[in-house]
Amino acid sequence: MKTNDRVRAVDASVPNWETSVPEMPLQDVLLMRLLRVASQGITACIDPLLRSVGLTESSYHTLVITLAAGAEGSTPGSLCVQVGHAPANMTRILDLLRKQKLVAIKLDTHDARRRRIVITPSGRALVSRYAAKLSLAISTALGGLSVADKRSFEHLLRKVFASMDAAERMAVTSA
Repeated sequence: MKTNDRVRAVDASVPNWETSVPEMPLQDVLLMRLLRVASQGITACIDPLLRSVGLTESSYHTLVITLAAGAEGSTPGSLCVQVGHAPANMTRILDLLRKQKLVAIKLDTHDARRRRIVITPSGRALVSRYAAKLSLAISTALGGLSVADKRSFEHLLRKVFASMDAAERMAVTSA
C-alpha cells in the first residue's frame, strides 16, 4: 500500500471513529494515525533500497547509529532506545549485522559484563555507499516542505514527543 493510499484509508475512517468511539478526541486519534502512516512511509521508501544487501531501514539505522558512536561503539540497550526496538528484535538485528561482518561485538573495557557494538570497515563502507541513495529518498519524501516548514515541523514533533514522554510515565503509573 502506498502512503497516499494509507492517508486516504485513514481519512475514510474518520466518520466511523467519531461515532464509534466518541470518548476519544477525534483530532488526537487522527494525528496519532497519521504519525503511524509517516512511520510506515519511511520504511516503504527506504527498505527497497536496502533489500539487495539484506538490510532493512531498521538495520541500516542501527549501523548509522553505531557509526556515529565512534570507536567506542554503542551498547545494545542504547541501540534499542535510539532505533526504537525491543531487546529481542535488536538482538536479531545485531546477529544479522554481525553475520554480515558489518558490526563486531566486543566486551566493554570498563565493565566486562557489558557488550559494545562497533562498526567494522565493511559496515562503514556500506553506510557510505548507500548514504547518497537514502539521502535522495529522504529529500524526496520531505520535498513538499520548505526549510522553514521543516524547522516548524521539527519544533512541533519535539513538542509532541515531550507530551508522549509524559503520557508514557502516566501509563506506567496507571497500569
